[in-house]
Amino acid sequence: MKKISLISVLIMIAAVVFQSCEQVENTPKGKYADGVFITNEGAFQQGNGSVSFYSVQGDTVSNYIFEKANGRTLGDIVQSLTFVDDKAYICVNASNKIEIANAEDFTEIGVIDNVAGVRYLKALNAQKAYASAWGDGGQVKVIDLTINTVTKSINVGNGPENMAIISDKLYVANSGGFTEDNTISVVDTENDNILKTITLDGDNPTDLLVDNNDNLWVLCSGKTIFDANWVPIDHTAAKLIKINTTTDEVGQSVILSQNEHPKNLELSTDGNYLYYGGGFGFSGIYKIDINSLSVPSNSLISKYFYGFKVYKTGNIFATEATSYTDNGKMYRYKPDGTLIKEYTVGIGPNGASFKKDNGLLLIDDK
Repeated sequence: MKKISLISVLIMIAAVVFQSCEQVENTPKGKYADGVFITNEGAFQQGNGSVSFYSVQGDTVSNYIFEKANGRTLGDIVQSLTFVDDKAYICVNASNKIEIANAEDFTEIGVIDNVAGVRYLKALNAQKAYASAWGDGGQVKVIDLTINTVTKSINVGNGPENMAIISDKLYVANSGGFTEDNTISVVDTENDNILKTITLDGDNPTDLLVDNNDNLWVLCSGKTIFDANWVPIDHTAAKLIKINTTTDEVGQSVILSQNEHPKNLELSTDGNYLYYGGGFGFSGIYKIDINSLSVPSNSLISKYFYGFKVYKTGNIFATEATSYTDNGKMYRYKPDGTLIKEYTVGIGPNGASFKKDNGLLLIDDK
């Protein structure tokens, strides 16, 4: 019995050690292990775009993390940031490039050049990604991540913006760019050809996402109509549109605003609500039930934001571009819209991103 007890104890100790090793292996490493990354556009033609980092554990913000790691600036207009495995891909719009940095400490790894007017990057897997680009008439660039090279250009609509991948299809929101559009391009990710172009009953689709039931939701921001002297004389409505991704047929459509134009769309962590807002001239962040689609009369948060992101805890990180010469602000809210705290970030903060959930306990409810 004593031998059996001793063996049992040794087995238990081994199991604990093994689990501890597993936990260490899965724990994020480096200076920027867990938190929220803010993309700061900077001022046009000033080359002062940057990335800020909000630390969950420290409740602090570090600004200009790429510059501090590499001794140089990122470039002109930092549009977005995407993580693929242990790398950060930073789309620098007016510099026509995608900077690649180590996700742990933001030291430079490489750069993908000649991506004219690059906006967003969406990874299919660790070897292949797509980048939306306004240049060359509106294209999606196919990128081989193993050699950091564009391997193909796919002609889509005007001003391709955000993208979503479901199964073997890439959906591209053609926002209109400097003109206008009302389509979604559907790309076959196996051969990188256009499968279908979906025409919407709303103008300028700027953002989209896939819900927990594999439905595609598209935010059409609508457009402002100007006279010959560029005086606003009319608007088309901002709409929320649901698309069945099995058939790629347009389903429900609801008008969000007749004369205002939100730019950002986010899904709540429980999958039951959509948040919309952000962009110049649109006040507030609104929350709409994904099933009833009853348009709220009042905003969840009342303030002009340039962009926002729903964090994995449900908290909302919203950014304010106070000017394009001074540092902007980031505000952290609880899911019910209660302000937690505000922070100073870089110039022209337009949005946020974060790494995938790593299973750590998140201290994000201060």
